[in-house]
Amino acid sequence: MAEFNAADLRPGQVESKDNGERLGRSAGGHLVQLRRRISEPGFVVTVDAEASAGVPTELLTQEWAAANAEFDRFMHDF
Repeated sequence: MAEFNAADLRPGQVESKDNGERLGRSAGGHLVQLRRRISEPGFVVTVDAEASAGVPTELLTQEWAAANAEFDRFMHDF
């Protein structure tokens, strides 16, 4: 698969790498990433939105299903 540029993503668009990592642009235009952790087993999901009280912009988990669910939530909510 060819590499893709995050700047080229349109709102709502998601690209997946061969290893399952995902990169997308949320409905609100924020970059959302799901990637494997390097230092420890598991996954990290982040969104480039400003953090606010009670609204996390990052999730660390060892569960693939939880990481995918949070990626989808960030894509929708941000």
